[in-house]
Amino acid sequence: MKNISSRISRFGEILSVCLPLGWAIFVRLRKNGDTFKKAILLRESLEKLGSVFIKLGQMLALRPDVIPDIYCNELYKLLDEVPSFPISQVEEVIRQELGSDTNELFSKFDSTPVASASFAQVHKAILKNGTIVAVKVQRPNAKKLVESDLSILRKIAWLVDILFRPSNKLSNIVEEFESWTKDELNYELEAANIEKFNEVERLVKDGIRGPKVYRKFSTPRVLTMEYIDGFNLSHIIRFKPKLLGFDGKEIVRHLIRNTLEMSHIQGFFHADPHPANIIFTRDKELVFIDFGIMGTLSKRERVLILKYLRSMMTGNSTESFNTLIALCGVYSSDNLSAVKNEYDLLVKKLTDTFDAKTYLEQQKQSGPILVDSLNLLQRNGFKVPVSIVRYFKGFETIEGLIFALYPELQINNMVKEFRRVSIMNIIDSLPESLEEKGLNEIVLKLIDSIEDGLLLKV
Repeated sequence: MKNISSRISRFGEILSVCLPLGWAIFVRLRKNGDTFKKAILLRESLEKLGSVFIKLGQMLALRPDVIPDIYCNELYKLLDEVPSFPISQVEEVIRQELGSDTNELFSKFDSTPVASASFAQVHKAILKNGTIVAVKVQRPNAKKLVESDLSILRKIAWLVDILFRPSNKLSNIVEEFESWTKDELNYELEAANIEKFNEVERLVKDGIRGPKVYRKFSTPRVLTMEYIDGFNLSHIIRFKPKLLGFDGKEIVRHLIRNTLEMSHIQGFFHADPHPANIIFTRDKELVFIDFGIMGTLSKRERVLILKYLRSMMTGNSTESFNTLIALCGVYSSDNLSAVKNEYDLLVKKLTDTFDAKTYLEQQKQSGPILVDSLNLLQRNGFKVPVSIVRYFKGFETIEGLIFALYPELQINNMVKEFRRVSIMNIIDSLPESLEEKGLNEIVLKLIDSIEDGLLLKV
C-alpha cells in the first residue's frame, strides 16, 4: 500500500511539471517559434524531476535523430549532481555487496564523497596494499526509484504517442532508455567496458586509457577503480593550458587517433567523450573515467561510414546520400527525391568551404553537417540505428573538443588520419578466401580510390 501511495504521489509530482511544460511548448511559445527558450524550459523541467528524468535528458542529448540539435545541445548541459547520501548507508551497501566492513577492506575510506550523482556516489579510499582507489557505490534506493519512474514514463510515452503520433514513437525511446539505464546500474557491465576499452587501447597505442578495475572489490552495485588524479578537460578549457603543462595540439592528435582507430578499426568506442569524462593527469596521460555509454560498429557499418564521409568530403552528394541510406537500412519517406534535394544543399554548404585553411573555419562556414544530415533523415521517416547516432554524436563531441583545445588544426591533418584508418579498415574487411594475386590487385585499386577520394582541395 505504501508503494502504491508513493507512486501516485510521484506521478502527481511529474504531472505538475509536465503539464506546464507542455502548455508552454505547444501553446504559449508555439507562435513565436522561440526554440531556444523551449529547449531551456525542457532542460530545467527535467532537472526539477531529477534522477531518471535527468538521465533521460542526457540520453536524448545523444539522439539528434529524435529531437532537434538545439535541444540536444541544451540537454547536454544537464548536471547530474545531487546531495550525497549518508556514510552509514554507503557502508551498509559495501557490507552487503563485499561481505565486510570498510575498515576491514580498506586501510582508509574517506567519508566525504568526491562526486555525487542520482544513482551513485564516489569515495576515495586506500587499499591495504597502499593503492589509492575510487569506490563507486550505488544509492540504496536506486533500483526502486528507477523502476517506479520508468513505469510512469511508459504510461506518459503511451499517451504522447496516441495524442501526437510522432515519427519516432516515444514508447520506443523509453524502451531503449530502460535498457540503457538498467545497464548503467550494473557496475559489472561497466567494469567489463573499462577492461575491453583498455584491451583495445593496447592495440591502438594512442596514450588514452581507462582506469584499472579491481574486480575483487567490485560487484553489480560497487565498482572499485584506480583513482585518477588530475584535471578534467572541462577545467582545462577554462584555464590557460600552458600553466598546466598542457599541449592542446598533442592532446587533439591523440583524441583524433583514438576516435578513428577505436571506431573504424576495432568497432568499439566511447560514445560520450564529454570533456568532464576525460582527465588530464599530472603524468600527461588522458584517462576516460565514465563508461556508462559505449558504442559498437559492425564491420559493414565501419566501411559504410568511411565511404559516406569520404564521398561527402569530396562533394559527391549522390554517392554519400546513397551510402547514408544504406547505413540507415529502413526508411518510410514518401518523397525520396525531395529529401535528396535538401541533402544536396547540405553538401553544397560543405563544398563551398573547401578553400578554408583550418578545420574550425570550415565548420563555422558549413555548420554541423553530420547532425544536420541525421535531422533531415529523421524528419522524413528514416530510422537511424542507435549505433550510427552514437557515432555521429560522439564524433561531434570530439569536434567540439578539437575546436576548444586546438582551433588551429589544419584540414589536411584530419584528412590524413581518415585516409589511414580507411585503408586499414577496407583491407581488414576483404574476404579471407581471396587468392593472394587477386587480393593484391583489389587492395591496390581500393587504396588508390580511397586516397583520391579523401584528398580535399586545400
